[in-house]
Amino acid sequence: MSLKWRWLSVGFIGGWLSYRWWCQLAVAPQPLAQRRSDVDYSKTPTLFVPGWGGHAWTYNRLLHWLAMQGYGHKVLTVRVDWHGHLHFSGQWQPTETNPLIQVLFDHSLTRSYQPQIDWITAILRALKQQYGVTAYNVVAHSWGGSAAIHSVVSEQRSGTLPRLHRMILLGAPVDEGRPGGAVDVAYQRLHAARHRLRSLDATVINVYGTLAGRQTDGSVPVYQVTALRDILRGGSVTYHEVHLARTSHGQLHASPKVWRFIGESLWGQTKKPLTRD
Repeated sequence: MSLKWRWLSVGFIGGWLSYRWWCQLAVAPQPLAQRRSDVDYSKTPTLFVPGWGGHAWTYNRLLHWLAMQGYGHKVLTVRVDWHGHLHFSGQWQPTETNPLIQVLFDHSLTRSYQPQIDWITAILRALKQQYGVTAYNVVAHSWGGSAAIHSVVSEQRSGTLPRLHRMILLGAPVDEGRPGGAVDVAYQRLHAARHRLRSLDATVINVYGTLAGRQTDGSVPVYQVTALRDILRGGSVTYHEVHLARTSHGQLHASPKVWRFIGESLWGQTKKPLTRD
């Protein structure tokens, strides 16, 4: 190998390792900057789950913003390594301050979201066993949201996991089948288990975006998101859909307007709706 190609290889490997390090650089746990009179505080933790290819920076700015605004504060990072093992970092004191938990997947470029279902289920089981968690909220983007709703079926089936309290899905492609074409086997499984989901005493808020003149956020078509209606219709779940015009798939987790909606929907006393524009 010539010296030129050797240095190119070293540069490529070094760049890739630097990128991997940057992707796992999660925001540090931090205290609440203030306690607000219009926010309800509890011990119920909220998990933040990234989507396909997601990393620490999917939610870093949001988690910092929530602490500064007094909605909640990060206490733990849960990293799932390439072998599916869980690694917890941070300290969690059982106080009523709306604790936030950042979830990271080392292997975020999986061929399906089945591994994420298993990993989220394992995280929930560990939170109950190690921290005594009995209820949880979750905010999940894209495939992370698809995996999160499937993990609730596992919760209902096993009875050994914390119960879902509130879930906010951001552009989650629940049904990836094509109209008149191939069906989504994962969605079929979810549909078959819909009786378990409909019995939940929980709130699910399904947020999706569209671009100008299109029924998609650039990555996920609207019909893939709104297919969740048929799963939850007719049960005890409180279900809402929120449409954001001129909002791309990435903006669903990166927009300050969405951040405020998340804070108010999870912990605000007035539960103000997000302005649709």
